[in-house]
Amino acid sequence: MRRILLILIALLIAGTVALSGCTKYADPELKITSDISKVSDDPATGNITYDVKLTVANTGTNNAYRVKVMTILSTAKDQPEYRFVSKNTDVGDVEKGAVNTYTERMVLPATKTNYDLIIAGTQQPDVESKVMSVSSNVMG
Repeated sequence: MRRILLILIALLIAGTVALSGCTKYADPELKITSDISKVSDDPATGNITYDVKLTVANTGTNNAYRVKVMTILSTAKDQPEYRFVSKNTDVGDVEKGAVNTYTERMVLPATKTNYDLIIAGTQQPDVESKVMSVSSNVMG
């Protein structure tokens, strides 16, 4: 009888230790894609306005909470007088398996040379989006 009691106590302690160690949630897996479409351009200022479409897909096994994404729109980095503009998007919560789409309007400043190359179609702006912050725990 004493042995059975000791085994039950040991199992109870082992179970408590195992459950208390589960404080970390699985990290969400977010895939972000960006696509741009030109809205307008101003040859006097060199500014080109784009709509940037962000698609955020959660391919993981856990929800993503309080997601923030930074998007950088730039002239080609290999060209002289590189210019860029950035924007932070508060995406909010993205449930597992969900695909959410957002559109941000961004104005890209360009030098005369880069402006002419972009308008002529010989150069395309670069767009890059990345997760700046995310939580896998609704509480923290």
